[in-house]
Amino acid sequence: MNITQEIMNDNHLKLVVNVQPEDYTAKLTDEIKSLSKKISMKGFRPGKVPVGMTRKMYGNSVLAEHLDKLLNESVLAYIKEHDLKVLGQPIPFEVRHQQFDVNSLQAYDFGFELGLIPPFELPALDTRTLEKKVLLISDDMLQEEIERVRSIHGERSLPEKVGEDDILYGEWKELGADGELKENGISSTSSFAMKLVKDDVSRQLFLNLNKKESTDIAVKPAFGNDMELIIHNVLKTDHHAADQMGEKFRFTLLNIHHVEKAGLDQAFFDKAFGEGAVHNEEEMKERIKADLSREYVKYAETRFDRELQDMLIKETEMSLPVEFLRKLIHSNKQEDDAVLDEQQLVQALQQVKWDLIHDKLLRDNNVAITREELTGRARKDIANYYGGEEFFQNNTGELDRLAESLLNDEKYANRLRDQVLNDKVFELLKSKISAIEKPVDQHEFFHH
Repeated sequence: MNITQEIMNDNHLKLVVNVQPEDYTAKLTDEIKSLSKKISMKGFRPGKVPVGMTRKMYGNSVLAEHLDKLLNESVLAYIKEHDLKVLGQPIPFEVRHQQFDVNSLQAYDFGFELGLIPPFELPALDTRTLEKKVLLISDDMLQEEIERVRSIHGERSLPEKVGEDDILYGEWKELGADGELKENGISSTSSFAMKLVKDDVSRQLFLNLNKKESTDIAVKPAFGNDMELIIHNVLKTDHHAADQMGEKFRFTLLNIHHVEKAGLDQAFFDKAFGEGAVHNEEEMKERIKADLSREYVKYAETRFDRELQDMLIKETEMSLPVEFLRKLIHSNKQEDDAVLDEQQLVQALQQVKWDLIHDKLLRDNNVAITREELTGRARKDIANYYGGEEFFQNNTGELDRLAESLLNDEKYANRLRDQVLNDKVFELLKSKISAIEKPVDQHEFFHH
């Protein structure tokens, strides 16, 4: 057997494996003999099927399977012998047209493309300083959250007429330039609060509606040109469809939801925050402000992790085998999957780049996970599912039993291991760089 190598471009190789009859004939004969003792065939006792009959009936299949196994072993041995750091898996290609024929043993050529992990170094981190945005909880945000909590615990009704504080549920259908329903246009049903409507004309059109009635709305000005709100919450579509959509939509009112907000009394405080936890409006504000701060701290950490990741991807020089990766992605896609466009390819390459950076950080810093860490994370997952560890305060043994049971599930354990390793990578990165906190308002926090 002979393997030749051809360099196509940076970190992209071709291997051609030449297999001669002497490389596989003896093993092929043994496998056919072994098979003849296992199969059943009409007219012959079990285990007594003639080798010649087995060869005639199954020889080509056995030959194909044997060659496939031989190739896998040979290519893996070649990779190990030459210390090739392979990216993904080899992609087979046809060297020449050839057919397997057990009655005409011959030489075969098989081709494989290999992508290699490029050598790279990470940028210096101990000299870097990154800005970390921290959200200031404004009075408006605090008041908005108070009203939201009051609404959650308020009385609900289904009035017949639309009011300024109501939530409308209805159907949106895109209109064409002629004012008629657009063929294959955007169509969805959604709920939205009247307070989100910014345009006076649109607000009045909504207020005039009765159930089952329709009105035509210029959707962008109606919601203050807030495209994220319009795309994801109102029309429930995507950015590509939104780029092509018309100005007007026909809205049909299906139902009206009204909430009479809960009063600021002790019954509300106990219901919303737990019995005896809050006694007055001032304590309520402090509690809500603290809850908001904790929530946005988590968001800020996630955002900062993403910025760290983007920085490393951008500043790490790495010569990826782009054409190989394009072929690899296409070879793994499902039959109904769309062909990868250039934007999707760029995103895929960035993910590959990050995966390699991630693995290098783990290796270079000897990051590992203990069983105790996995068990602790599993316990936390279970406790969060049941609303907190208080649920198990009188039965911690049950929590331990459930955690061990989950970790016996290989799929769950692997997913948990990836999560813990990912957390460790970002903890490592944040220990190496300097971060300067910058208090910002809501607009800058979410949109810049």
